[in-house]
Amino acid sequence: MQPYRRFHPHYRERLVLADGTWAELRMVRPEDAALLREGFERLSPRSRFQRFLFAKPRLSAEELRYLTNVDGEQHVAIGAVTWSPTGKEVGLGVARFFRLAESPEVAEVAITVVDDAQGKGLGRILMDRLVEAAHERGVERFEFRVLAGNLPMYKLVQTLAPCEPVRDDDALCFSVPLPTPARGGYEVLRSLLALAAQGALTLIGPTCWWRRLPRASPPAGYEAEARSP
Repeated sequence: MQPYRRFHPHYRERLVLADGTWAELRMVRPEDAALLREGFERLSPRSRFQRFLFAKPRLSAEELRYLTNVDGEQHVAIGAVTWSPTGKEVGLGVARFFRLAESPEVAEVAITVVDDAQGKGLGRILMDRLVEAAHERGVERFEFRVLAGNLPMYKLVQTLAPCEPVRDDDALCFSVPLPTPARGGYEVLRSLLALAAQGALTLIGPTCWWRRLPRASPPAGYEAEARSP
Protein backbone atom coordinates (compact mmCIF):
# COMPACT_ATOMS: atom_id res chain seq x y z
CA MET A 1 0.00 0.00 0.00
CA GLN A 2 1.36 3.42 -0.94
CA PRO A 3 2.05 5.67 2.07
CA TYR A 4 -0.34 8.56 2.63
CA ARG A 5 0.61 11.71 0.78
CA ARG A 6 -0.47 15.15 1.84
CA PHE A 7 0.10 16.46 -1.68
CA HIS A 8 -2.38 14.35 -3.62
CA PRO A 9 -4.58 15.55 -6.54
CA HIS A 10 -7.25 16.94 -4.17
CA TYR A 11 -4.88 18.78 -1.82
CA ARG A 12 -6.14 22.22 -0.78
CA GLU A 13 -4.89 24.57 1.90
CA ARG A 14 -6.10 28.06 2.78
CA LEU A 15 -3.84 30.56 4.48
CA VAL A 16 -3.24 34.28 5.02
CA LEU A 17 -0.29 36.06 3.44
CA ALA A 18 1.80 38.69 5.22
CA ASP A 19 -0.41 41.55 4.00
CA GLY A 20 -3.62 39.86 5.11
CA THR A 21 -4.54 38.46 1.69
CA TRP A 22 -6.35 35.14 1.78
CA ALA A 23 -4.88 32.56 -0.56
CA GLU A 24 -5.43 28.92 -1.41
CA LEU A 25 -2.77 26.40 -2.35
CA ARG A 26 -3.67 23.43 -4.53
CA MET A 27 -2.18 21.13 -7.12
CA VAL A 28 -2.10 22.50 -10.68
CA ARG A 29 -4.58 20.81 -13.02
CA PRO A 30 -5.31 20.92 -16.80
CA GLU A 31 -8.21 23.35 -16.44
CA ASP A 32 -5.80 25.94 -14.97
CA ALA A 33 -4.39 26.82 -18.42
CA ALA A 34 -6.32 30.11 -18.67
CA LEU A 35 -5.42 31.01 -15.09
CA LEU A 36 -1.74 30.37 -15.81
CA ARG A 37 -1.86 32.46 -18.98
CA GLU A 38 -3.47 35.37 -17.12
CA GLY A 39 -0.84 35.14 -14.39
CA PHE A 40 1.97 35.17 -16.95
CA GLU A 41 0.51 38.30 -18.53
CA ARG A 42 0.77 40.04 -15.14
CA LEU A 43 4.53 39.38 -14.92
CA SER A 44 6.77 42.34 -15.66
CA PRO A 45 9.36 42.03 -18.48
CA ARG A 46 12.08 41.81 -15.82
CA SER A 47 10.31 38.97 -13.99
CA ARG A 48 9.79 37.10 -17.24
CA PHE A 49 13.45 37.47 -18.15
CA GLN A 50 14.59 36.23 -14.74
CA ARG A 51 12.19 33.31 -14.90
CA PHE A 52 13.09 32.13 -18.41
CA LEU A 53 16.53 33.73 -18.95
CA PHE A 54 15.30 35.41 -22.11
CA ALA A 55 12.62 37.92 -23.06
CA LYS A 56 9.43 35.91 -23.46
CA PRO A 57 6.29 37.74 -24.61
CA ARG A 58 3.74 34.94 -24.20
CA LEU A 59 3.07 31.27 -23.45
CA SER A 60 1.99 29.11 -26.38
CA ALA A 61 -0.90 26.65 -26.22
CA GLU A 62 1.62 23.80 -26.23
CA GLU A 63 3.53 25.31 -23.31
CA LEU A 64 0.33 25.84 -21.34
CA ARG A 65 -0.59 22.18 -21.85
CA TYR A 66 2.84 21.08 -20.67
CA LEU A 67 2.69 23.28 -17.57
CA THR A 68 -0.80 22.20 -16.53
CA ASN A 69 -0.90 18.51 -17.52
CA VAL A 70 1.39 17.33 -14.73
CA ASP A 71 1.59 13.73 -13.54
CA GLY A 72 2.14 14.51 -9.85
CA GLU A 73 5.15 12.20 -9.68
CA GLN A 74 7.88 13.25 -12.11
CA HIS A 75 6.45 16.72 -12.57
CA VAL A 76 4.82 18.24 -9.50
CA ALA A 77 3.23 21.70 -9.49
CA ILE A 78 1.59 23.57 -6.61
CA GLY A 79 -0.32 26.75 -7.40
CA ALA A 80 -1.48 29.65 -5.25
CA VAL A 81 -4.64 31.61 -5.97
CA THR A 82 -6.74 34.31 -4.38
CA TRP A 83 -10.16 35.69 -5.36
CA SER A 84 -11.42 38.85 -7.02
CA PRO A 85 -14.34 40.83 -5.48
CA THR A 86 -16.64 38.85 -7.79
CA GLY A 87 -15.27 35.52 -6.55
CA LYS A 88 -13.15 34.73 -9.61
CA GLU A 89 -9.86 32.94 -8.99
CA VAL A 90 -6.74 35.04 -9.51
CA GLY A 91 -3.36 33.33 -9.83
CA LEU A 92 -0.56 34.39 -7.48
CA GLY A 93 2.23 31.93 -8.10
CA VAL A 94 3.34 28.41 -8.96
CA ALA A 95 6.10 26.21 -7.56
CA ARG A 96 7.06 23.10 -9.47
CA PHE A 97 9.80 20.54 -9.74
CA PHE A 98 10.89 18.23 -12.54
CA ARG A 99 12.64 15.01 -11.53
CA LEU A 100 15.62 14.00 -13.64
CA ALA A 101 14.93 10.84 -15.64
CA GLU A 102 18.46 9.55 -15.09
CA SER A 103 18.51 10.55 -11.38
CA PRO A 104 14.96 10.60 -9.97
CA GLU A 105 16.25 11.57 -6.53
CA VAL A 106 17.23 14.95 -8.04
CA ALA A 107 14.72 17.56 -9.20
CA GLU A 108 14.99 20.86 -11.02
CA VAL A 109 12.97 23.66 -9.48
CA ALA A 110 10.91 26.38 -11.14
CA ILE A 111 9.22 29.15 -9.15
CA THR A 112 7.03 32.00 -10.34
CA VAL A 113 5.40 34.63 -8.13
CA VAL A 114 3.53 37.43 -9.90
CA ASP A 115 4.92 40.91 -9.27
CA ASP A 116 1.99 42.18 -7.22
CA ALA A 117 2.22 39.16 -4.88
CA GLN A 118 5.95 39.41 -4.22
CA GLY A 119 7.24 40.37 -0.79
CA LYS A 120 4.29 38.76 1.03
CA GLY A 121 5.95 35.49 2.07
CA LEU A 122 4.32 33.45 -0.68
CA GLY A 123 7.61 32.25 -2.15
CA ARG A 124 8.69 30.82 1.20
CA ILE A 125 5.34 29.12 1.68
CA LEU A 126 5.41 27.58 -1.79
CA MET A 127 8.94 26.28 -1.30
CA ASP A 128 8.06 24.73 2.07
CA ARG A 129 5.21 22.84 0.44
CA LEU A 130 7.34 21.88 -2.56
CA VAL A 131 10.01 20.44 -0.27
CA GLU A 132 7.36 18.43 1.58
CA ALA A 133 5.98 17.10 -1.70
CA ALA A 134 9.51 16.20 -2.79
CA HIS A 135 10.16 14.27 0.40
CA GLU A 136 6.96 12.29 -0.17
CA ARG A 137 8.30 11.23 -3.56
CA GLY A 138 11.83 10.38 -2.52
CA VAL A 139 13.51 13.49 -3.93
CA GLU A 140 16.75 14.28 -2.08
CA ARG A 141 18.21 17.25 -3.92
CA PHE A 142 17.00 20.38 -5.68
CA GLU A 143 18.95 22.08 -8.46
CA PHE A 144 18.93 25.87 -8.83
CA ARG A 145 20.15 28.26 -11.52
CA VAL A 146 21.08 31.81 -10.55
CA LEU A 147 21.55 34.58 -13.09
CA ALA A 148 25.24 35.25 -13.66
CA GLY A 149 26.44 38.79 -13.09
CA ASN A 150 24.32 39.25 -9.97
CA LEU A 151 27.23 39.29 -7.51
CA PRO A 152 25.24 40.08 -4.32
CA MET A 153 22.94 37.13 -4.91
CA TYR A 154 25.87 34.88 -5.81
CA LYS A 155 27.59 35.71 -2.52
CA LEU A 156 24.40 35.18 -0.55
CA VAL A 157 23.73 31.78 -2.11
CA GLN A 158 27.34 30.81 -1.35
CA THR A 159 26.77 31.78 2.28
CA LEU A 160 23.54 29.84 2.52
CA ALA A 161 24.70 26.78 0.55
CA PRO A 162 28.51 26.82 0.11
CA CYS A 163 29.48 25.10 -3.12
CA GLU A 164 31.24 25.79 -6.39
CA PRO A 165 28.76 26.69 -9.14
CA VAL A 166 28.95 25.47 -12.71
CA ARG A 167 28.64 28.11 -15.44
CA ASP A 168 25.96 27.46 -18.05
CA ASP A 169 25.48 30.30 -20.53
CA ASP A 170 23.96 33.15 -18.51
CA ALA A 171 23.48 31.19 -15.29
CA LEU A 172 25.37 29.71 -12.36
CA CYS A 173 24.12 26.27 -11.33
CA PHE A 174 23.91 25.17 -7.70
CA SER A 175 22.88 21.81 -6.26
CA VAL A 176 21.28 21.88 -2.78
CA PRO A 177 20.50 18.76 -0.70
CA LEU A 178 17.07 18.83 0.91
CA PRO A 179 17.07 18.96 4.71
CA THR A 180 15.48 15.95 6.35
CA PRO A 181 12.19 16.52 8.23
CA ALA A 182 13.86 15.43 11.45
CA ARG A 183 16.20 18.39 11.33
CA GLY A 184 13.22 20.72 11.29
CA GLY A 185 13.19 23.73 9.01
CA TYR A 186 14.29 24.52 5.53
CA GLU A 187 16.28 27.68 6.17
CA VAL A 188 18.42 27.54 3.04
CA LEU A 189 15.49 26.97 0.70
CA ARG A 190 13.33 29.54 2.47
CA SER A 191 16.03 32.18 2.03
CA LEU A 192 16.47 31.29 -1.64
CA LEU A 193 12.73 31.58 -2.23
CA ALA A 194 12.57 34.88 -0.41
CA LEU A 195 15.00 36.14 -3.04
CA ALA A 196 12.90 34.62 -5.80
CA ALA A 197 9.77 36.31 -4.47
CA GLN A 198 11.61 39.64 -4.71
CA GLY A 199 12.62 38.92 -8.30
CA ALA A 200 16.30 38.72 -7.34
CA LEU A 201 16.86 35.01 -7.89
CA THR A 202 15.73 32.77 -10.72
CA LEU A 203 15.15 29.10 -9.96
CA ILE A 204 14.83 26.96 -13.06
CA GLY A 205 16.20 23.76 -14.54
CA PRO A 206 18.64 23.39 -17.44
CA THR A 207 16.87 20.53 -19.19
CA CYS A 208 13.36 21.96 -19.03
CA TRP A 209 11.42 22.87 -22.17
CA TRP A 210 12.18 26.60 -22.14
CA ARG A 211 15.91 25.98 -22.64
CA ARG A 212 15.07 24.97 -26.22
CA LEU A 213 13.30 28.23 -27.02
CA PRO A 214 15.02 31.06 -28.94
CA ARG A 215 17.12 33.41 -26.84
CA ALA A 216 16.66 37.17 -26.92
CA SER A 217 18.07 40.27 -25.30
CA PRO A 218 17.02 41.23 -21.75
CA PRO A 219 14.57 44.09 -21.24
CA ALA A 220 15.97 47.61 -21.29
CA GLY A 221 17.90 48.48 -18.15
CA TYR A 222 18.14 44.92 -16.89
CA GLU A 223 21.93 44.56 -17.07
CA ALA A 224 22.57 47.81 -15.22
CA GLU A 225 20.07 46.82 -12.53
CA ALA A 226 21.63 43.37 -12.14
CA ARG A 227 25.06 44.92 -11.56
CA SER A 228 23.83 47.31 -8.89
CA PRO A 229 24.36 46.18 -5.25
